Amino acid sequence: MVGSVSRSRTSTEALSAPRRAFESVRHTGLRALVWDAKNTSSVLVARALRARGWAVDWIGPATSPWGLAGVFDGERITTTNYADEILERVLWEHPLDALFLHGDDQVRWLLARWARLPPSIRRHLPEAAAFESALSKERSMQLARSLGVPVLESERCTSPANVAAASLRLAPGGEVVVKGEGGSAGSAVRACRSGAPPSAPEWRAVARHSPVVLVQRRLRGPRLIVTVVYEHGTEHAACAHEKLHAWPFAFGPTAFGVTRRVEVVHDYAQRVFAALRWHGIANIEFRQDLDGGRWYFMEINPRVPSSIGIQALAGVDVAATWAATCAGRGAEEAPGRAYRDGARYAWAVPGLALALRRPWSAPLWAPRCLLSPSCDLEALEPQLRNRALRLGFWLARHT
Repeated sequence: MVGSVSRSRTSTEALSAPRRAFESVRHTGLRALVWDAKNTSSVLVARALRARGWAVDWIGPATSPWGLAGVFDGERITTTNYADEILERVLWEHPLDALFLHGDDQVRWLLARWARLPPSIRRHLPEAAAFESALSKERSMQLARSLGVPVLESERCTSPANVAAASLRLAPGGEVVVKGEGGSAGSAVRACRSGAPPSAPEWRAVARHSPVVLVQRRLRGPRLIVTVVYEHGTEHAACAHEKLHAWPFAFGPTAFGVTRRVEVVHDYAQRVFAALRWHGIANIEFRQDLDGGRWYFMEINPRVPSSIGIQALAGVDVAATWAATCAGRGAEEAPGRAYRDGARYAWAVPGLALALRRPWSAPLWAPRCLLSPSCDLEALEPQLRNRALRLGFWLARHT
């Protein structure tokens, strides 16, 4: 069992204060495993579960500071990389009642071992074909188009020269977006002027995982992200927020956001996840064309998004909804789309970096939001808040 695996724990003194905050919560006997991808979403998920009486175990890289959070009241298992044999030993033997993935690489790791995944894991995941479609920008676009969801005209390219030629056809006099497969957090997406090939560093970024990239004209309208919880194709929760600013990449993690309800976007999202018979947490991104107002499908993130936190603030706790679903109470506890419009939220690390590096581009309410409960800093203990702030300063200086 899991007890045979070596683990590291933080000191009892460091955990005592955060644990006291949950002492009055009645334990349910249910146990979750949170697989960290080095962002604060894992802490926010654990807080939601602890508030419902769940025990929460953590597994993740030794380089992640968030595994030290006192909200993880169970085991802490550190890994070196995705080739670490400890991953199979833990996941195969863990008595988990819910699994929370936080990175695309985690999804790819599971897909590579799909045929031998134990039922204890498979029951918390969609089918392999759904995962594969969601991970692939090209396949997810094809699915969306077949469902009547607007998708931008795209061209497949295999060289910087191909990109330059395609950009003249797709966006004469404008800009295009070049999207590579296999990236995450915007690392494989770049914007280029029409007629100009990507630079050598840009091409390496987008073509790192696949020699074929997609090219689309660049839209300048609002970006809307819908975060959902589904149970075998049935929607239990959905909350949309506008991605106001991202950092460090133009298409990277959200720094500041505000909830915004657009029913046609919710309808598009429901078509896609129902067709996939989705099972779990995910998000899906759309962008509006200012010429005509149409919303276009962009991509799917098939796991807990790094931009979690704003949903619970607005009234839809997606982590708690998925926990209820795993416990067999998803339908009766489904919050649906009952969220508050206009809820503002800041993610401290990218938000602070953006505010320091490009203060003119941050919203006027950014400083106040970063220092308020409407920020993921609020979920962290003092030592981890200091770490988040240091990371924000580092990101501002080095990107």
